[in-house]
Amino acid sequence: MKIKNNACIFCGHTKLYEVSSSQSRCAMCKRTFSHIKYAKKIEVLKCFLADKSAHECAMHLSLNYLTVSKIYHTLRLLLIEYLESLYTQHAQTFSQYDEYYFLPTCKKKKAKYLFDAIGILAILYDTHVYTLLLPDQFAHVRDLEEDAIEKETYARFLHQHKVAHYESFDTPINRFWIFLETWMEHFKGIKREKFIYYLKEAEFKFNYTPEAQRSILEALWQKNLYM
Repeated sequence: MKIKNNACIFCGHTKLYEVSSSQSRCAMCKRTFSHIKYAKKIEVLKCFLADKSAHECAMHLSLNYLTVSKIYHTLRLLLIEYLESLYTQHAQTFSQYDEYYFLPTCKKKKAKYLFDAIGILAILYDTHVYTLLLPDQFAHVRDLEEDAIEKETYARFLHQHKVAHYESFDTPINRFWIFLETWMEHFKGIKREKFIYYLKEAEFKFNYTPEAQRSILEALWQKNLYM
């Protein structure tokens, strides 16, 4: 549902009453809102889709950083719910899968960071990639005293016993791993407990064209207004 300036942002009804210079009330659903605030949130959404950080977006739109950060978090929660729903509908159609360990580029050449890697399982259904975080297999060795031989042996064991099934190396899943590595580089560091939000955002942006991303996310955002 595309919202017009003379329509309710909640139900689309066009009969509105002016409550103040910046607020309107819908004659149908009786809800009060501001077209100006809604338009600002749509601008934030555009920044989100353009891969601008919350800080960059706040500076660009002259908004409070915390306000933008909260909107970004809401958008990521909506994406997770949307992607989970899609996978549930298509779970029986998966054809390929691959296990991968993500580590920021800046840490890859330093042995001490080896066990900071985050395990991911990617599943291909139809033409879409769906991701799951794997249990933290490195937790029990991460805090041990550094033992290069032990760690190297353990890492080699994990690589040799990784779960994978695909028909060729040129697959959507392998292309997603490349996309994920490149896309993650524009973030200055992501805490492990928040990684899932960025992983699912990457999944969404890999699976859909920019036009489809905006259409889907605007629809999810408008639906969220009813909640």
